[in-house]
Amino acid sequence: MHESFADTVTPDDEFLNRVRRAGASVLGDSETGRQVRSLCEEHARARHLISQDRAAGALVLAVVGATGQGKSWLIRQLIRRSPLAASIRSGNNADQATEELVWVGPHTPVDLDPRFERFVRVSSADMEPIGTPYMLVDAPGATDDRQGIAEVAKRALSLASAIVLVVRRDQIRGQTPAALAVASEGTIVIPVVNTIGVDDAALHADIDAFLANLRTAAPESVIARPIQVTDFELSGESEQQIGAQAATELLRQLQIELENNPDSDRRKSTRLAALDGRFRSALSGLLADELPGLTRAVNRLNDEATKLPGEVAQTLIGPDGPMQAAVRSRLRLKLLTSTGAIWFPYRSILGVLNLTHGAWDRVLLSLSGSLPSLVSTIWTSTRSLTSDRNANDELRDGLQRRSAAAVTDRLGPLAAQFREELALLRNADQGDDGKSIPGDPWRVTSHSETQHVASLAGIDALQERSHEIFEDAVEQNSISPSTATIMAIVGTLIFWLLMAGPFVALYGEYLKASYDTLVQVSAQDAGEGQHPLEHFPKPEFAMVLTSLVLSLLPTAIFAMIALSAAQSNGRTQRAQHAIRHGHDEAIAELQQDRVLRLRWDDPLLTDAEFLVSAGRH
Repeated sequence: MHESFADTVTPDDEFLNRVRRAGASVLGDSETGRQVRSLCEEHARARHLISQDRAAGALVLAVVGATGQGKSWLIRQLIRRSPLAASIRSGNNADQATEELVWVGPHTPVDLDPRFERFVRVSSADMEPIGTPYMLVDAPGATDDRQGIAEVAKRALSLASAIVLVVRRDQIRGQTPAALAVASEGTIVIPVVNTIGVDDAALHADIDAFLANLRTAAPESVIARPIQVTDFELSGESEQQIGAQAATELLRQLQIELENNPDSDRRKSTRLAALDGRFRSALSGLLADELPGLTRAVNRLNDEATKLPGEVAQTLIGPDGPMQAAVRSRLRLKLLTSTGAIWFPYRSILGVLNLTHGAWDRVLLSLSGSLPSLVSTIWTSTRSLTSDRNANDELRDGLQRRSAAAVTDRLGPLAAQFREELALLRNADQGDDGKSIPGDPWRVTSHSETQHVASLAGIDALQERSHEIFEDAVEQNSISPSTATIMAIVGTLIFWLLMAGPFVALYGEYLKASYDTLVQVSAQDAGEGQHPLEHFPKPEFAMVLTSLVLSLLPTAIFAMIALSAAQSNGRTQRAQHAIRHGHDEAIAELQQDRVLRLRWDDPLLTDAEFLVSAGRH
């Protein structure tokens, strides 16, 4: 049995292999599944033909076109000095038609398949020279209704390094030339307009339109200016004269295009990319025609899956209220950390006020569950390494639960619809007895098994980026350390200036009493008096407390003013805007890098989504 061409495909073609695996997993041995496998084999064969060098380094010049355009006649003009030129049959009549691909040149091509190909050996001396070794390929008519001939024509397009597209003057407005140009995208295409009459007034306009049509159909190809071949029966010149002129002009134009486009590897990569694009389009069209319901279901699922990661991530940022509380809390904490401990008791008052604010804020933040709010809560409420680890684990698990719930709510109904369509496909492929085919790969899961449709990957990365964005925004919009120091100096001076009077008076009396006591102790040693303890000051506690409260109150008021300035509406709004803008950019970047994405939990759903969406990339 002849070995399938798919077995010889190189391992590097992972995309094509994955299409095969996905088709087998989703479609099994259904008619559509067989068509997908056939399409994959045909694509692999075309890629192989483009990639291989069957002409041993020589240029392959394929002459293509619809049936009866004069392709074989043009081949004969290029080898007219050879006695074998007459062996190139035109194929205009049914008895002359051939399904063979005819190679013409001095060397036998590599891996010649006698079932589909024939080789005519013509020495280089009998071929029109172009300055480089080349092989001619005579392709059957591309519009022939026989499948074998159509396949051979496609083979010629895949083999060619450059293509001569032959079209009769009266068929220049047809669709076949454009279709052939599309199939040969990425190559050098030299059109030949054949059998032009005398005094053709519309010729130039039609040729310009024809050329524009080809370049639109195949924008990656190099489309040369068409070679014009006059009908020798009308021009008065002999067939030999017209043929010699056409061959000379054709090869001269080919030489020019080869000199202007010498990079054959780039042309090959362009042809492979164009071939891949046609394969994707054919795959998408096949599935859309054969499985419209399944295609619509997967397309809706894929559209939601594309939008959902960004939308879920946006919901994790949180509403304005919790975000504003988180920003204010961090701005206050930034002011506190920028104030040195030496500024007593201003810093202590600032810490008490900040702690009071923070207690209320953390109540609000704990109810919001947004990324920046939770990051701020973790930052302000954890101190040790153990508590940091536990808090981060709790944050990550909470975000995973919220994202999983959002994914299930959005994708659950669409996944159920997908499974219904897949069940219809399975039922349509059952045997006559209504029983499933053995080895049926389309087991439709129950409702309980569809709860976890997919999971949102990249939450940890988003969390890390969220922390960086949050801290950068707070750093940029917080009060500078120098301003915080000036505020600390002012607040400290307020307190000590008010406490200076009572303290100076109290310490003055105390020092005076100490001095008097020392003097009297000396006199007592000389026998001159008693020790007067009643001279030391005895301040009342109420007086000291009153002085302290009177001094702390203005300091606390100033600290409140400092906190208000640190968390002003302007600073808070700027920080909030920077955080949201930073998260938008981070989410877009993580999605572009495929870090933040949906990870399908169902392998069958993964294969179906890939198979249907493969044609859209």
